[in-house]
Amino acid sequence: MERYRREKRSQVKLIAVVLAILIAIIAILMLGGVFGGSTRRLSAKKLRPVVSQQVTPLGDRLVYYDGTTMFCLNSNGTELWKYVIGSNAGFSVSDRLVVAWVGSHLHILDRNGQVTFNDRLADNIQLARAGSQYVAAIIGESVSPTLIVKDINGLGVDSETLAYEDKIILDVGFFEKGEYLWSTALDVLGVAPLTVMNMYRVGAMNTGEVELGEEITYAVEYSGKKLYVVNTRDIKVFDSRGTQDPFAKQLVYGWKLIDSSTGAGEATMLFAPEMQASQEGAITELRVLSGTKKDSRYTLPDTCVGAGIWGNTIFAFSGDVLYRADLSAQRFSALQTTIPQTITGYIGLLSNGVALVSCGDDVWAVTLP
Repeated sequence: MERYRREKRSQVKLIAVVLAILIAIIAILMLGGVFGGSTRRLSAKKLRPVVSQQVTPLGDRLVYYDGTTMFCLNSNGTELWKYVIGSNAGFSVSDRLVVAWVGSHLHILDRNGQVTFNDRLADNIQLARAGSQYVAAIIGESVSPTLIVKDINGLGVDSETLAYEDKIILDVGFFEKGEYLWSTALDVLGVAPLTVMNMYRVGAMNTGEVELGEEITYAVEYSGKKLYVVNTRDIKVFDSRGTQDPFAKQLVYGWKLIDSSTGAGEATMLFAPEMQASQEGAITELRVLSGTKKDSRYTLPDTCVGAGIWGNTIFAFSGDVLYRADLSAQRFSALQTTIPQTITGYIGLLSNGVALVSCGDDVWAVTLP
C-alpha cells in the first residue's frame, strides 16, 4: 500500500511538472504573438525627412530624396545608407531593388544601397520600375517608346518597341516572382482612347495582349497567380497569359483603390469613395473586397486622412486617433496617438507594421499595435 501511495505521489508530481512546463511554453508563445497576443504598443517617432522629399516605403525601411541624394532609414529613423544621384531624378522601389534615373542615366541599387549598375542608356528615360530581379525602363519619345528590361547588373534581357507603336505607356510592373512583366498603354490614334495591357515572360516572349476598354486603368495587383486590373469602373481578373475570368469581374464605380493585401491567395483590396479619396482628410467610409465572395462596407467613427490594411486588420488615422478593426468585425476600436501635432496625411506602411503619416511638412513613424 505504501509503495502504491509513493507511486501515486510521483505521478502527481510528474503531471504537475509537465503542466507547469506547458503553461510556461504557452505563455512564451503568447508573448511572441503566435496566438494573436503581442507586446507591441502604439508609439510614434518623428523622422527627419519632410513630405515633399518623396518618402517611400522599402520593405521594413523607407527611402527619400532631398533633391540630390537618396537616403535610406530604418523604421526608427537611423540612416542605413545614402547615394548621390543628382538633381531632377526619379526613382522606384520594390522589396529588393531601387532604380533611379536622371535623363538617360540609370542607377540600380539593392536594398542595402550597393550599386550594381550605373550608366547611360541609348535615350532619355521616361519611367523605370524595379522588380525582385529585374528592372524595366521606358525610353525614347512619349509616343511610340521602347520598353527595355535589364537584370540587376544592367545586362539587357529584353526589349519591345513594336507593341507600343502609336501608343503611350502608362505603367509597367513585375509579377510571378519577378519573372513576368505587365504593361498598360494608351492607343492615342484610335477613334476613342483605348487602353491595352501586354504581358511578357522576361527574356522569352509576349504571353498575352488584352484590350481593357476606354475606362482609365490606374492599378494592377498580383495575388494568387492572378492579375487584378482596376479601372474607374470595375475590376477585371486575368491569368498570366491574358485570359480573363468572366465570373470575377466586380463593379467599383465611384470607389478608388487605396491599399491592398496580396500573397498566395485572393487579393484583399481596400477602397474609399472616389470623391473622399481625392480630398485630403475627408474619408468617412471604406469598402473591402476579398476575392469575389466578400464585399464589406465600413463607416468610420470620424473623418480620416487615410487608411490601410495590415494583416487581417483595417486601420485609419484621423487628426489624433488611430482606428482599428478586424476584417470580420463590425466596430472600430480607437487609440489616441502620442503625436503632439495634428495628423494631416497618410503616406504608407512598412512591412513591419510601422505606418508613415504626415503632420504638415513633418513625417512621423507610427508603430501599429
